Amino acid sequence: MRSFLASAAALVLLTGCLSFPTTPEELRNHSGARSETIEVSRSASAAMNTIANRARACLNFGSTTQMTRMGGSPGQGMNAIFRDSYRTRVEGRSLVVEHNSPNNVGNPGWYPRVLADVTPTSGGARVTTYAPIGDGVFTRAIQAWARGDTTPCPRSDLF
Repeated sequence: MRSFLASAAALVLLTGCLSFPTTPEELRNHSGARSETIEVSRSASAAMNTIANRARACLNFGSTTQMTRMGGSPGQGMNAIFRDSYRTRVEGRSLVVEHNSPNNVGNPGWYPRVLADVTPTSGGARVTTYAPIGDGVFTRAIQAWARGDTTPCPRSDLF
């Protein structure tokens, strides 16, 4: 009983400590987000157009992952189904990739997962991406698109 209460208390504390950024500005300042900046020799409008078009084609999707783990005595095991959805939107010269998973603690609904800001420079454009560590497949694709590379969608690399 004591271990159950300790586990329940830990879950309540963890639920209160987990925070998801709810706006692009919060993602820019979120302690769990990593930022990367690249310079491209394309205009900011050309880079943003390619990023927006490829993101619309590649990063609006849903996925389902099922995990089954058998072990222990007969009848004991684990079966979990995770459903995730991603969608994109453009705000000025920023691409926002939003994520939703009903499996999230507290189910925060849609929240910004990856952000790309495009700003003009004298020699082209600067693209700054913000994403949690582990979402490099998103940032690598966005950086390639900013350079003008319209490689296939990175979906197969996501999960």
